[in-house]
Formats: sequence, C-alpha cells, structure tokens
Amino acid sequence: MLAVNGPTSQMEMAQVLRVAPSLVVALADHLESLGATERLRDPEDRRRQNLSPTSHGGALLRKSLDAAQAIDAETTADLSAAERADLHRILGTLADRHGLPSRWSRFPSR
Repeated sequence: MLAVNGPTSQMEMAQVLRVAPSLVVALADHLESLGATERLRDPEDRRRQNLSPTSHGGALLRKSLDAAQAIDAETTADLSAAERADLHRILGTLADRHGLPSRWSRFPSR
C-alpha cells in the first residue's frame, strides 16, 4: 500500500486493510525495526502518524514480490496457459470483490 500510495496514515491503513488500528501499530513497529518504513508526523495534523516507505523497504518489497512470483510459477507449472489465465482472472475477480490488490502491476516493477 505504501509503495503504491506513498505516505499513508496508520488509521487510513487500518481502514483499507480492514483491521484494528492496534494491528497496524504492531505491523508498523515491525516494519520500522526492519528499516522498511519510517513514521513521520503529518504536517497538516500533528496528532497523525504517516507511514512512509524507505529505500530499504522498496528493496524488501521487490524481494518479496520476486519470491511470490516464483511460488506462483511453481504452483501453476502443471497448468496450461489457458488454465493459468483462467485462474488469475478468477482470483482477480475475488480480490476485486474484497478490495484486495488483484494484479502484480499495482506494485512497483522489479
């Protein structure tokens, strides 16, 4: 989400992910400890914390996307091209209906 949208408030992230704000705080703590994100005060509302991706976070995201694509390729290796396309289309439809990312293209290119 941060890679696509840029700095995002913790509250907005909780709403988009449909999780409790406390879970986003715990996730942000973890990502910050990895050097993947940083918290910045919102200049328009000093009470709000915005999460911002770091360059290290971008590298971790690319590594994760590479691993996910490798797993996808391995998992669907026995499917024909048409079956793979059908599977991706169906999963994309389900993701869209639930407000989830449905395409690799929504993430930064490798």
